[in-house]
Amino acid sequence: MLNVFADAAAANQRLPGSRPSKEDLNYMRRAIELARVAAVIPGAAPIGCVIVRDGEIIGEGYNEVDLRHDPTAHAEIVAMRRVGAGLGSASFDGATLYSTLQPCGMCSMACIWSKIAASSMAPGAKTCIACISKAAISTPSISSPTPSATISA
Repeated sequence: MLNVFADAAAANQRLPGSRPSKEDLNYMRRAIELARVAAVIPGAAPIGCVIVRDGEIIGEGYNEVDLRHDPTAHAEIVAMRRVGAGLGSASFDGATLYSTLQPCGMCSMACIWSKIAASSMAPGAKTCIACISKAAISTPSISSPTPSATISA
């Protein structure tokens, strides 16, 4: 039987709903800052994302869908592309993603495929409205990094 609490403790990770650390808040502030920058750029949307590993920002971005005429240029994907180019790898083991919105299905799957260890979104963040209808938007309760799904062989 899966024991979420024991597994999270063993992995030295916070459980869903736990209080964010000072570092978590600083990284989320940076994601919010990127969203504010994007808000005044024609063709960009005010959604920010920061990817951190070992206490260092390794990638960041904001939504560039209309700017690049690319429906996949969500903030999370833009940041992941920059991380991949910088690392020369599509695997971001041990990284944490901070986003001003709850990642949509595409971005969530990219997190799983890239092996991002945890994700965090701004409290009260809504699911990406570029991907789903407004009727399906819900308010998440997650406000600090939580373990993501893992796939083992």
